[in-house]
Amino acid sequence: MAFSFIWNTFIGYPVMVGMNRFFMENRLSGSKIDRLFYVFKSGNYLNVVKTMFLLNLKVLLWSFLFIIPGIIKSYEYYMVPYILAENPGISSKRAFEISKEMTAGEKFDIFWLGLSFFGWILLGTLACGIGVLFVEPYLQTTFAELYQVMREKAHTNGFSDFNELPGFFPGQA
Repeated sequence: MAFSFIWNTFIGYPVMVGMNRFFMENRLSGSKIDRLFYVFKSGNYLNVVKTMFLLNLKVLLWSFLFIIPGIIKSYEYYMVPYILAENPGISSKRAFEISKEMTAGEKFDIFWLGLSFFGWILLGTLACGIGVLFVEPYLQTTFAELYQVMREKAHTNGFSDFNELPGFFPGQA
């Protein structure tokens, strides 16, 4: 269990942020698979690890209160990995603030969007799990598009700007 915690914290979270970067860059033009390791090369590895650790700690602590507040917080902080993918140097506090503003009034819609993939995931699992390999990119691409919409909302409503969330440009370090 300790090994799993260490692995997820120091390898899994940065790769997840890199995966979000890959899908966001891939929206505009082709992106290379090495973008999965973007965080390791960005110079902000420890900030990403710290922020993702705090994200999961906050959700866990809210879940101890009752299950429902933990679920709500997980959707409130849903955009943090995407924010880190776009700007790995952003402070943890600011990433949580931006995510909270982005998801204000949208949590149920995000839940509903994720739930709409249940049939595809079930079908992919029934095909000996192989089908999930085809469903997962579709799911990740959909959530990358959702982040883009939320990002535009952040810029339009003025709670973030292009200095904090500059956009995704393939090959950018």
